[in-house]
Amino acid sequence: MTTATSPAIALRSAELLLDGSHGAAGGSARLAAFLASQALEELVVERCVALGIDIERPSMRSRSVILRSLDTPERADAAAMAWNRLSNACHHHAYELAPTVAEVRHLCGVVAVLLKSD
Repeated sequence: MTTATSPAIALRSAELLLDGSHGAAGGSARLAAFLASQALEELVVERCVALGIDIERPSMRSRSVILRSLDTPERADAAAMAWNRLSNACHHHAYELAPTVAEVRHLCGVVAVLLKSD
């Protein structure tokens, strides 16, 4: 069973990790990316519900398509771009560098803008 966390709380936790306020050995940028992606997913669900569609079951990719049809193209594009890049940052591959704090901080900023414009 999963419990939803407020997007603002998850995003704030990600920002605190990036600032070094919460100690996390090694992969703080990757962990912050995970928290930011969780915040974004909850934000998209909340936005779709606010627009009249209850979409708890579909994948995030499906939610992005639904959001594109309901919301402004700019907002839908920003959400899709942030989710794709955060998802990539969350996955560990031996042949890729870990995400930098600056990259994840930028993506957290995108999520923060989406959160404020809600």
